[in-house]
Amino acid sequence: MTTFESQSLEICCRGEALLLHPKRVMYWPAGRTLFAADVHVGKEHVFARAGIAIPAGVSEVVLQELFALCDVSGADTLIILGDFVHSTPLLSEGWLSTLSALLDDRPSLSMKIIAGNHDTAQAQDLVDGRIQWQADSETLGPFVLQHAPGDDSRGYLLSGHLHPAWRLSSGGRHSLRAPVFWFRQHHAVLPAFGSFTGGMLIKPDKRHDQLYMVGDDCVVQVPVLTASRYRRS
Repeated sequence: MTTFESQSLEICCRGEALLLHPKRVMYWPAGRTLFAADVHVGKEHVFARAGIAIPAGVSEVVLQELFALCDVSGADTLIILGDFVHSTPLLSEGWLSTLSALLDDRPSLSMKIIAGNHDTAQAQDLVDGRIQWQADSETLGPFVLQHAPGDDSRGYLLSGHLHPAWRLSSGGRHSLRAPVFWFRQHHAVLPAFGSFTGGMLIKPDKRHDQLYMVGDDCVVQVPVLTASRYRRS
């Protein structure tokens, strides 16, 4: 068993094994594909242009972690389920060259992005040309890939966009909030991969939904005790 496998929680979805990793990525072994959502590279530059200081180099570190996960998982394909970038970058932003260098080091790795609402046409033109961009949803095995969650008759939909989080409470004054993988009856929502992305507290359906909470070095299933709805927080 690899380190990636030992740290991951294996679940079954539509007859396929999926590995949920504490770094907030999901690996599909049968397809040798690593999924991530909402990377939001370049966000620190957007804040800096607004006069809000965030440490430099955040996006470079995020990209290095993402590609390292491709290495340890054994993925042949990396698929981003939307919002790879936070905004149209300036050519001076260092993560653009970091991305190209990481792709240079992995010539056999295929990278595809299902475009999200932050992935502007201008941004797509500025990032490395080896990346494949998909404007609409597409099918892959039993799955449908899309940025925003929803149901699709073609298969079980994998998405991002919501940055789902869950709060566990002991019933007293103590609680714990963390990102979650949110598996619903017909679609799943992955947690945001990027730094400084925040989260949306969800209210899942206790009859059908499964929640898998992300810890520092593990992913665990947690109980669902509330009705179906969600709210921003």
